[in-house]
Amino acid sequence: MFVQEDVPTILQEFVQPRTINQDMLINLIIDQGPKGEAGRLFYEDGINLNETKEIQIEFLNILNIDHLWVMPNLVKLKLSNNIIETIENLDTLIHLRELDLSFNHIRIMKNLNNLTNLEILLLYNNEISKIEGIDNLCNLTIFSIGNNAIADWEHVLYLRKLKKLRSFNINGNPCTKEDGYLDYVFAFMPQLIYYEYKIIIDEERLAAKKKHYRALTTLEETEAKEQEKLDEQQRYEEKLAFLTSAYVEHLDGDYLFQQMFADDKEGIELTMVNEETQNAYEEYKESFSLMCQELCEVGLKEHEKRTYEINLFTNAVNEGKKATQDQGRKIVNDILQKKTEILTSVKYLLKKLVGDIDSAVLEEITQKVQQLSDEFNDVITDGWKNLMSLEVELHEQVEDINEVFRINISDMVDSFVTNVRGHFSQLRNREAEYNDTINGLILYYLSGFGDDSKIPKHLVNLCGDKDILTYNLANSHEKHLQTIDAREDSMLNRIKNWLEEYTEQLVKDESERNNQQILEISHFADSQQMEFSSLQLLQQLNLNIHDSEAIQALDT
Repeated sequence: MFVQEDVPTILQEFVQPRTINQDMLINLIIDQGPKGEAGRLFYEDGINLNETKEIQIEFLNILNIDHLWVMPNLVKLKLSNNIIETIENLDTLIHLRELDLSFNHIRIMKNLNNLTNLEILLLYNNEISKIEGIDNLCNLTIFSIGNNAIADWEHVLYLRKLKKLRSFNINGNPCTKEDGYLDYVFAFMPQLIYYEYKIIIDEERLAAKKKHYRALTTLEETEAKEQEKLDEQQRYEEKLAFLTSAYVEHLDGDYLFQQMFADDKEGIELTMVNEETQNAYEEYKESFSLMCQELCEVGLKEHEKRTYEINLFTNAVNEGKKATQDQGRKIVNDILQKKTEILTSVKYLLKKLVGDIDSAVLEEITQKVQQLSDEFNDVITDGWKNLMSLEVELHEQVEDINEVFRINISDMVDSFVTNVRGHFSQLRNREAEYNDTINGLILYYLSGFGDDSKIPKHLVNLCGDKDILTYNLANSHEKHLQTIDAREDSMLNRIKNWLEEYTEQLVKDESERNNQQILEISHFADSQQMEFSSLQLLQQLNLNIHDSEAIQALDT
């Protein structure tokens, strides 16, 4: 193993291939930490692996990366100059911004995609033949992969997608020795500013773009179309998320209609019997989809009403809390101010106790100090009562407004539920009408053949006689109703569950807030009294300690 002379002793003791463990990490943190008095204090405070921001694990013959999950807040990690073959066990280091794996034996780029905050990636001098596995590193700014085994040019278009990449080093790879590679990089990686740590001159980039004008134009057109598709998909997903929040997803088109026929082969075939059945189907599709759209619009309006009510409620509660906090802050400031005034008076009196003191004077000072102590206790008691009174009043107000909100939002949900049931009832009625229409049209169509033997063969098993037709229509009708019922049940259950969970959470949150506030008020009062008592003023008087050292300690 190669060891530099200036490498710390702790790093020189490992000669065999190693796996990172906790003892090693602790020793490295100590060795890389501050020295002298600062180092002693650093060590006495305790080594907190969880809060470690950066560490260097170099020249240690590390073969396997392991145990780094104990340092989830790492920002900078240096693992260079080891014998690492596989990139592994880094998934938990989601805050990592710099990773150095140079001078190892890595062959494949993998297990890096979870490091989405990574800005600097150094893989210099390894055995990598393909740049891959960093699709998600959208924050990557500096990437060095020089002295590896990359022969093809595919990585150029791959890295083109990393829009924040500014510095790229691939020196020492076979691909760089081929004619035209440099122009290819300059033309197809416009986001780069530095190549091999040298700034790219505008004239060089412009010449490269001219050389690859046709291919670059075609690529840009393709990317524009792909981006348009991505934007369209994003808009769709955003719209779907919004409709889902209003419980009316997939009701803004013919999705529910198509869902009814998705597993209804016979139903589809019955719509194709003749032109009349096809027309009836198209008319049914249009009217059914229109009814779904109306239901969707109702749902969006009701969602808007609920959102408005929630905002009114939230603002009212927050305003009440803020007003109470402002009043409470004033009470606390008054307490602290009065405490300062009382303590100043006590210290002034105690300074008179230096030397021989007449018993009458001592008695007078003792009484005054006791009066000040009683006054301070009264201040704390009154302050505690006022703060508690404010909190009780706020708690009662929040409980009242919670109840008013619960009633209002419940009424809104009940109205919405009633409305939804009415719309789904209309959908079921429309489905039944269509079923009857198809039945009548097919029977009339079959009657035109006179003899059953003249019915086309492809219709015999579908509607060859009245019983077969009735069975298939009934079966189709049942499937459609199940689809409609399932969508209605899903919609109503979700809105009811939301109402129950939301209102229950409001009660729970307020109860927890109230309990926490009461504890804080009590803790504040107790801490103030303890601070006053800790001065041991009365005890010093009772023990008749009159020396200047005691008074000096009191000032301290």
